[in-house]
Amino acid sequence: MALPTDDVEMEKIAEDELSKLQRQFRVMEIDRATVTSSAQPTLRMQRNVIRSLNDDLEKIMMELKLTRSTSNQLENARTQYRLVGLLKDHERFATEVREHRGNVSELDFLLRQVQKEIKALKAKGTGSEMAYMKTLTNQTLISQLENRLDTAMKKFNSVNSDNYRMRLEIDRLLRDRQFFNVVWRNQLKRLMEGKTQILELVEQAISAYDQREEWCSKLDALNEKASMDYRKHCMEVRELQRQLDHSLKLEDFLRTKGTLRLTAADAKAEAKRLEQHEEELRVYNNYVSILDAIKEFTGEEDVNKLIQEFTRREEENYALFNYINEVNTELKNLSDNVKMLQSNIEDERAKHQAKMCKQQDSIDSLRTALEQKRSENKELRESCDRSASVLASLLQQIQSLAESSDCNSLPLLKLLGKSLTVNVTNARLFIKSLEKKVAETVDVIKIDEAWQRASENKERTPPSSRRRGRRAHPHPTPRHVPTPA
Repeated sequence: MALPTDDVEMEKIAEDELSKLQRQFRVMEIDRATVTSSAQPTLRMQRNVIRSLNDDLEKIMMELKLTRSTSNQLENARTQYRLVGLLKDHERFATEVREHRGNVSELDFLLRQVQKEIKALKAKGTGSEMAYMKTLTNQTLISQLENRLDTAMKKFNSVNSDNYRMRLEIDRLLRDRQFFNVVWRNQLKRLMEGKTQILELVEQAISAYDQREEWCSKLDALNEKASMDYRKHCMEVRELQRQLDHSLKLEDFLRTKGTLRLTAADAKAEAKRLEQHEEELRVYNNYVSILDAIKEFTGEEDVNKLIQEFTRREEENYALFNYINEVNTELKNLSDNVKMLQSNIEDERAKHQAKMCKQQDSIDSLRTALEQKRSENKELRESCDRSASVLASLLQQIQSLAESSDCNSLPLLKLLGKSLTVNVTNARLFIKSLEKKVAETVDVIKIDEAWQRASENKERTPPSSRRRGRRAHPHPTPRHVPTPA
């Protein structure tokens, strides 16, 4: 009878282990889901990039198909054939133009020879009839040559016009070919860039696939390890169950052996065992009542579903507990960061206040220095104004003195076109003129004083001859001795 209970207990232990492993697997699935959800935006961006690159690749392949189509190839062949024909026509017309130019140069040479012969015949002065005949023949030859020249020039002009049209057509075709080459190079460049991007995406996909294979191999290794642990645990449980069965058998054997030798201690132990059994029954009944209450509360009669719901709620609570712990740690970190930032803000505010105080002190010092400089500037301006007024009055007095004294340098200034008003630049000239005028006046005064003294001396002691001379000639007035200005 002990074997079914042992199997049930083994199954219960195995189910407990299985539920534990399932719970661990669910936790790992939740972690994997969180990782994949965090990687979803990157994968979405990569899918969008891959989709856009695929669209660009389809467009490029469509353009390549269009360029490789039969109509475009036929058009390119026709254009190439037309270009080859135009080049051949160009070469042919160029050879004809060279030939016509050679003919024209030859005709010009012959015309010059004929003109030289005409001049030579005119110089010889032969008979009138011979000259007339030669003149007629020369005129006929000249008219023929002129007609040939006119015809050659017309042909040459037509060839030139055709050549010009051909050149315009060739230039247009060359421009079209250059535009096509530019577009072709741009398309090739875009195609190479798309290929490089596709290669990069393929490499990224290969690396992601390798990483996925690595995680799958790790997961297989974990599953294998879990299965090995489960087998090992089953073996341990079997061993324990064997030991338990052995102990139970031994207990039954000893109990059967000691039934006839019951003592007071055995009776007491039996009473205690019965009491313990009653206690276990009471606990069992309590548990049954609690289970019934749980079934009544949840409305579910299946115990396995209740266990699954309890396990799920326990996992959710565990996940919420982990989330709350993470949130608390994040809040703690954020609070620490906030405190650190507040301390930094306080430090920066103190530094700013100190800087503002220092700036205010410097502003006050600069303001006082500015006021001092303004007062000094005002004083200097006032002194400058006074000096300017004094200088203006001096210059005005110098001008009045110069005009009243009629300096010799003033007409020179008039001839040079200078203004007669006294200013700072020409004040020295006026002062020098005044000095010279004063010096001249002083010299004249000295000469007059000398003449006056001489005349007074002569009047005091005049000789007889001088007195007669004076009667005959009156006293000469002192003449003005000009001095160079």
